[in-house]
Amino acid sequence: MKDSRLVLPLLVGLLVAAPLQAQLPERARDYPLATRSKTGEIVAPMFNGWIANEDGSTTMIFGFANQNREASVDVPLGSNNKLEPAQFQGAQPTHFPVYSRPGFVGIQERGAFGVVVPADMAGTEVIWTLSTGGNTYSIPGRATSAAYELSAGISAAGSLRPAIRFSEGGPESINEVGIYAEPKTVKVGQPLTLSAQMRDRGERDGYADVLPYYDLGTFWAMHQGPAVPEIETPEIRGRERAANNPIDPYTNEWTEVSTQVTFPEPGDYIIRLRVDNFEAPDSQFDNVCCWSNAYFPVTVNP
Repeated sequence: MKDSRLVLPLLVGLLVAAPLQAQLPERARDYPLATRSKTGEIVAPMFNGWIANEDGSTTMIFGFANQNREASVDVPLGSNNKLEPAQFQGAQPTHFPVYSRPGFVGIQERGAFGVVVPADMAGTEVIWTLSTGGNTYSIPGRATSAAYELSAGISAAGSLRPAIRFSEGGPESINEVGIYAEPKTVKVGQPLTLSAQMRDRGERDGYADVLPYYDLGTFWAMHQGPAVPEIETPEIRGRERAANNPIDPYTNEWTEVSTQVTFPEPGDYIIRLRVDNFEAPDSQFDNVCCWSNAYFPVTVNP
């Protein structure tokens, strides 16, 4: 298997901002007008950017691009799907779907996960290696260029990443690194309800032509697992939620969200919940803003 290690800062930048064709090695760009195959194409790991945290730590944010036109790809944790240093292993997805949902840009999934590099490891690269389609690619997450620095602060019209929690007074997720729920156990074929609470954290006082708060969108997906489960409501856009149950745009109270998941095979799974405020004028998927993740570990018994 041929190994292609993408380590130059320039290539990191291409993975952040350029079309996938420009991200690939030259040998993969010999036929720029060729149609992507239904199956057998690569899944490219992507470094989306980094955030400097107040405590001196650094958040590295990663996504991926599935080149197949139809086929999802599954790569278990291990030598073909690994994060280095080893202490970060396990945060990455093992399931790589083909996305065609409204508002999604191309074939990329940004911000599927993040890791926090502690202050005492400043300067450490976090490298994600992924082997698919007969090729191996490694992408480094590094905090060496301001061009790839993302902000955890207020956006142009006052938006902030939404908050997610599992219970009143519990820990909150306000970024892509997210929080993990207490593990759940269920049997094959038995529907399991997963729920969380969410709220818009925007600080939009003084900004013209914006509401104080916006209806949030939700997206549920398998992050890890041996077989794709059935998810009752995988995605609801903010405007769709508002049509059925609008929030008061002048209060930012917590809102309950849930879905039912049914698993076809036994094993260990992780379901990801993404909460976004893409209805706000300064929030969009292209700019890795503004959404937060939460993860639900589930053990499925026969």
